[in-house]
Amino acid sequence: MKLTNKSDQIILLTEYLDIIQNLKNYSEHTVLAYKTDINQYFKYINSNNVIEVEKFIQILARNNYSKSTLNRKIASITTFLNWCSSTKEVLIPEITNLVALKTEKKLPNVMTSNYINTLLNNIPISSTKEIRDRAIIELLYSSGLRVSELTNLKLTDVKNNYSIRVLGKGSKTRILPITKQAYKYYNLWLENRAKISTSKSSNYLFLGIQGNKISDREVRRIVKLRLGTFPHSIRHTFATHLLDGGADLRVVQELLGHTDPSTTQIYTHVSKKQLKEKYKRTHPRG
Repeated sequence: MKLTNKSDQIILLTEYLDIIQNLKNYSEHTVLAYKTDINQYFKYINSNNVIEVEKFIQILARNNYSKSTLNRKIASITTFLNWCSSTKEVLIPEITNLVALKTEKKLPNVMTSNYINTLLNNIPISSTKEIRDRAIIELLYSSGLRVSELTNLKLTDVKNNYSIRVLGKGSKTRILPITKQAYKYYNLWLENRAKISTSKSSNYLFLGIQGNKISDREVRRIVKLRLGTFPHSIRHTFATHLLDGGADLRVVQELLGHTDPSTTQIYTHVSKKQLKEKYKRTHPRG
C-alpha cells in the first residue's frame, strides 16, 4: 500500500479508525478529530504528491492554527503513520524530529460546590427526558466520568452497593463509588427508562429519544443545556472538590483513570489557586 494512492488512503484510514474506536475504546469525539486531521493531511499529500509531515504542520501554523490544535494534529497524524509503518509496512517519512509545540497550561474551569449543587437541584424531573438528564449529570459529578465512559455504561455496570464498573481508555476497567444522590436518580431513571427503550439498545443504561444508545454529542448537549458548561468541566470539578476535601492525589488519579500521575497534578494547582482566592477574601488584610 502507498500513502500517495487515494484508494489505499481510504482503506488504511477506515481500518485504523475501526481499531481506535472498537479496540482501543477512543471516544466518538476523538475518533472524529483523528479522521478530520488525517483526511486534511491526505488532501495535502494529494495536492503536492509528497508525504512529508513537518512542512504540512508549518503550513497550518502560518494559517494561524493554535498550538493546541497543531499538537493534536501532530499526535493524530504521527500515531497513524507509525501504525501504517509497523502494521501495514507502508513507507513513511522521517517523523522522529517532529515534537509537540510548547503551550501554556490552562487551568481547568471548576465550579464551586454550592454552585453545582444549586444547578443540580434545579434540574426538573417531571418528564422522562428530564429524569434521564438528571441521572446523567448526577453520575458524571458523582464519579468524574469521561463522556465516553458514561455513554458505554451497561445496565449491569451499576451495582446495588453504590458502585459502577467503568470501561475507560485502553479498554481498562475500574470500579468506582457513586453517591447516594446519583444512585437515587439512577433508580428513578430505571423506572422510566422502559418508556423509550428498544430491544436494539436494551443493554445500554442511557438512551437517546429514539431509543438508541445515547451519543457523546447528546450528552454534551444535555450538560450545556442543564449546567451551561461542558462534561469535562464536571470532571475537573469532581477532582478538585475531592482534593479540597483532603483526598490523596493518588486516590484521585485512580478514580479518574489516569495512568500518568502528572495528568492529575494539574488539579493540585487548581486547589492552590482556590486556596489563595479564599485567603484573599477572608483575611482581614488580604
